[in-house]
Amino acid sequence: MPSTDIVRAIRAHIQKQLVPTVPKRWSHQFKFGLEAYGLRAFTSATGNARMVGTNPKTAIRKSERMFKNTGLTDRLGTVFDSLGLVKPSSFMNVDHSDMNGLMALVGAIQTRKGRAIPVMVEATYSDRLSARDDAPPRRKLLRRARTEARLWQSFTGHVIDSLQDFHDRLGFWPKLVFDRGFGNESLVTHLQAEGATFYIRLVVGLWSLMVREQKLSSSKTRILMLLYSDCICGLSAARKAVGLQNPGTY
Repeated sequence: MPSTDIVRAIRAHIQKQLVPTVPKRWSHQFKFGLEAYGLRAFTSATGNARMVGTNPKTAIRKSERMFKNTGLTDRLGTVFDSLGLVKPSSFMNVDHSDMNGLMALVGAIQTRKGRAIPVMVEATYSDRLSARDDAPPRRKLLRRARTEARLWQSFTGHVIDSLQDFHDRLGFWPKLVFDRGFGNESLVTHLQAEGATFYIRLVVGLWSLMVREQKLSSSKTRILMLLYSDCICGLSAARKAVGLQNPGTY
């Protein structure tokens, strides 16, 4: 589908399903956010805001007020969930995006048209904040805030809590597809306990070691524990589908 047709279809859905649900007191903020960020290529929060209206300073103030309006954010999130775009059969790609000292955990469902639709965005502090004395003041403030936040929630804990909140809102787990770097034992253990279907991409050439298995039948084996890199997880797989490469003996 051409990009112009996709944008036209999105505008129609917004007019019919989103605009009527926004309270009148937030309608101007919603329209501003839609024009600045919803249907425009993203450059930066202030850069996109300047493209709307004739007074750049006024536009920046509008964006600041909009981003601080958590009530509008929660409202739109509830409406978005009710659209039914995410189903138990959906495949949702999960990855991190580092943005100027902050880290966004983004979930996007795959479509049959070669595009992914973002359905979950949760923000935390980046783990790539310099500790140098000559770091910019904003980076120093973010690093200090991150240190305080990590006292009560780890980086992996933020991922687990965000995914669990997403499940609790929907009432089910979509099929999760994680990029490389999500092979954390705590995350794997939590998703297994929840009965979620998930996939984690592995680094090319990474060797794995099966450390324990249980024979179920002549053609199927339950791998109780699979060790790769710094993660231990459990999963079931057909014996023929398990390709284990180990430079040593196993």
